[in-house]
Amino acid sequence: MVLEYRSVEELNYYGSDLNKFMNEKCSKLMTVNNIDIVQYKRSKNILRIIESKHMNEKIPFSQKEVLEKFSKVFKFVNNDKDLDFPTLEVYIIKGNYPYNNVIIYDLINNNIKKINDINIFKKFCNFECDYNDL
Repeated sequence: MVLEYRSVEELNYYGSDLNKFMNEKCSKLMTVNNIDIVQYKRSKNILRIIESKHMNEKIPFSQKEVLEKFSKVFKFVNNDKDLDFPTLEVYIIKGNYPYNNVIIYDLINNNIKKINDINIFKKFCNFECDYNDL
């Protein structure tokens, strides 16, 4: 569906109308980011934030900065065993469709994994295996 008031280029550039509004009408003295994926697997009690990039795409400094701030808070929450809260995860995933080769950056634990098997990556995306088991 193409919205008449937005060009195809705008639809590709801005993740939402609100992103466009903030870019055009709000202060430039802040970072505004669009997060690609939030997953929650109730049966495993895991909540993930994932930023997706193409294999050769750079992640802007401001976007990485925001994700790292989430990671610090999430690590603190994960380490507090008294909280009744899901395990929190933050990843940057680099790859190109159909994702035969991907790199997964775990920002909470500062780890990098390279996956060269679409089936293993699919298991990770379906919460059928943990990051540490990749």
